[in-house]
This record gives sequence, structure tokens and C-alpha cells, in this order.
Amino acid sequence: METKLMENSHPIVEMRNITKTFGSTRALRGVDFTVMRGEVHALLGRNGAGKSTLVSALSGFTPADTGAIRISETSFEATGQNYAALIRNDIAHVQQTPRLFDHLTVAENLFLESSLVRKKFGFISHKAMLDCATAMLNTWNIDIRANANAGELDAGTRQLLEIIKALSRGVPVMILDEPTAALSNAEKKVLFQHVKALKNTGVSFIYISHHLDEIFEVADTVTIMRDGLVVRAREPVTALDVEAIANLMMGEETVRSSREEHTEQAALPLLQAKGVRVNKFATADIDFEIRPGEIVALAGPVGSGKEDLAMVLAGQKAPLHGEVSSPRGTLPIIGLVPTDRHASGYVGILGVRENIAIGGLDVLSGPLGFIDGRKEAEHVAKLARLTNIISSNLEQPVGQLSGGNQQKVVFARSLCRSPEVVIALSPTRGVDVGAKEQLYALLRDLASKGLGVVVVSDEEDEIDQLANRVVIIFEGKVMDELVGDYSMKDLILHMEGVA
Repeated sequence: METKLMENSHPIVEMRNITKTFGSTRALRGVDFTVMRGEVHALLGRNGAGKSTLVSALSGFTPADTGAIRISETSFEATGQNYAALIRNDIAHVQQTPRLFDHLTVAENLFLESSLVRKKFGFISHKAMLDCATAMLNTWNIDIRANANAGELDAGTRQLLEIIKALSRGVPVMILDEPTAALSNAEKKVLFQHVKALKNTGVSFIYISHHLDEIFEVADTVTIMRDGLVVRAREPVTALDVEAIANLMMGEETVRSSREEHTEQAALPLLQAKGVRVNKFATADIDFEIRPGEIVALAGPVGSGKEDLAMVLAGQKAPLHGEVSSPRGTLPIIGLVPTDRHASGYVGILGVRENIAIGGLDVLSGPLGFIDGRKEAEHVAKLARLTNIISSNLEQPVGQLSGGNQQKVVFARSLCRSPEVVIALSPTRGVDVGAKEQLYALLRDLASKGLGVVVVSDEEDEIDQLANRVVIIFEGKVMDELVGDYSMKDLILHMEGVA
């Protein structure tokens, strides 16, 4: 026991005076950061605080401009030059966006860089690869085939595969950047079990998450960043609570907002579904409607059919049978915020202006189909203000923005055609507490103006703060509804299926 304590007291990661600049933006301003052996160290901060830049500098994905770095027994001075190869055997980095090859199988993705399945002269043993991949998937309770194409998998499974791939390398330090953003509650529990088991063997984790409840479940130590600086270093997680962390992240006291009631009960529904069967696994047809001013949350476990119903309502997916219509006659204009902003929400190399304008090319074009530049500039600027997008200018590539501002761009794009209904799937995934409150305020403001809002979410807090009505879906069937002044306890019990 004494030996283990002595080992744990020796840092495995040390970063000193780390700086990183992007153009005129100083993302890191002389940051010191230390991780001990066998520690789960939570690195927290708002979007744009510098935490993802710091861990990218640590892993070599984005080389630091200056500073000293030591990982395990490897030490070097950063000069802005690439050093990723130097530390490849010391650290693995799972980023927010899975980097899988869609046209390769699950097994091929898992063992792409591994020597475990190579035979003599470097040839691959496909049998060994499939057997090893199947064993790994069974260990993680992932019910997919090892020879399935990665491009066919849902977002949660892709994220788990990226994590498994990194963990299988056997490095002493792991960076998990928003690892649970696309995972179900059951998948999160499996991940936490593996993290804790590996921690007990001496593996160190740097854990980034905007879900503060996860920090208290999995982390030992917390470091909080703001504006490219560390504002609280190596604080024991037991010495903090959610409110204290949020205040340190924001630099001011944060206030949790509450849902508001704007539903026009006497008005005709804006949109309704009748006898809709959302997928082949559904056990019943669904009837659903959304009224002006109403915020409705679709809740239920991953794979319950809530996402399918949302996509049917948005016109992005055809139901097996049934129809979506409007009692008012023509179908309303619908604005869609997709589940995965990285995959289908924005084009990273295009600027803020172009990404927002993509959502309404028809309304921004003149009679001959050309974009009216003046109209575009005015409309995009108005939407950027409405959604509180922070960027150097409207031409800045969206790929350079923080996650929260990228999500605001996706929201602005969804509003470009002045929709009557907004359908938002996982509206605040990978977004900090401050940006969450801004997006919640935006959705409430839209409802107050008579729009109908449909939110798909796995987060009880989010639903509790937004939804006037909660529709619980399981196996493609509406199981229950909560309306009006429901409590958090009611919500949790219904979402867990025990009420």
C-alpha cells in the first residue's frame, strides 16, 4: 500500500508555462497543469476557456507554441513544431468527434494501428482481428458485429469504439474530451466502470465534460480554466459542489433558469402526427401534436424511437405509415437542429455567414436565384445577434469556434427561414453551462413569440428547465406524458420507467 501511495504522489504529467495563439487569439496564456499517477483529473471550463486546446497541446494534436512538457519519462520544450510522434506511446487522446473510417469495419478501425493481429512479415490475420474485436465488444457489452461497417453505426456506438480503440493501446495517460456526449445512461455506466478499473491499475485520465454530475461520479481532482488561464488548480472534487464549479467557470454567480408557460391551449395545433409508425421496431402507432408557444420534450432511452419521431416531424424521414399534417392547411416551415453538429450541423471550413445563410438560400435569393448580398448581410447579422454568436467576425470559419458557438451557428441556421416550428435534437450537447442558459433562453423566447418547439433530450435537468409537456417514448410507443407543474422526481421516475 505504501508503495502505491508513493507512486501516486509522483506526477505522470507536468506542463509548465504553456502558451498557444491562433491568429490574434491567445488561447493559452502561460498555463501550468499537473496530473498524478492513477488519477482521474477533471479539466473544466466554459466553451472557449482553453481546456480542449490544452489537452490538444498535451497530446501533440495541436502543438504548443512555448512551454515545457513531461509525460511519463519523456520531456521536451514546445516550439510550435510537431511532437506527437515523440509521445505516441505515452498518451492517447479521444476527441469530441469520433475519427473512424466509415468504409472500414469495426474490427479494422479498432486494430488499424495495432501489432496484436499481425503475422509474420507484417501481414494481418483477419481471423485474429475479428476474434479480438468480438472479445472487446463483448467486454463492453456492445451488441454489434465486428465485421459491420463503422459508417452504419449510431453516434453513441461510434464514440464508444473510439474510446475502446484508445484504451486498447495500453498507454499510461488517457485524455477523454466530452466522452459521454453521445452516450446513453447505460453506456456511461459501462465507461465509468472501465475508467475506475484502469485507474486502479495506475492509468491516469484527463477528463473533460460539461455534465458536472459526471465529475462527482468519476473524478478525483478538478482544475478549472477561464479565458486561457487556470483559475483553480488541483482541487479535490470532495471540496466542491456543482454551484461552486459553475461560478468558477463563469467568473460570476450562475442562476439556474426555470421553464415558462406560453402555450396557446385554444389555438389549433401547428403540426400533428396521426397513426405514425416511426420504425420497424415500433410496437404501436403514435399520435402527436404541437401548439403555438408550447415546448414539448421527447424523452426515453436511446433507441426508444424519440429521435425517429422528431425526424419524421421534421420531414427528414418517412414514417412506415401514418401522416404528418397541419390542421391549419399547409405544413409549417420547420427549423431543424440536428443531433450531431459536427456531422450535419455546419461546414467547418466555411464562415459563420455562409453557414447561417445555407439554411435559407431561397429566402435570401433574388428573382434570378442569385444571393442578395445586402439582404443576406442584414439577415445573418440579426440571427447572429439573436443567438449570441461570439466570433472575430462573420467570415471566421466555424471550425475555429468553440463548441458552444458552433451550436449557436447551427441554431441560427435553423432560424434562417423564419420557421413556425423548431425541432432541436440534443440542443446543448457539448455546451458549457453559460451557453446552455443562453440557448434555453432562446428557445423560451421563440415559444413566447408563438413558435412550437420540440426538444429531444436525454438530460433530466434540461427537460425540467424547458418543457411544458414531456412525452415519454419506449419501443416506438408513447408510454406516458407529464404536463404542467411536474417535479424533477416525477420526471426521473417516468424516464426510468418506474412511475
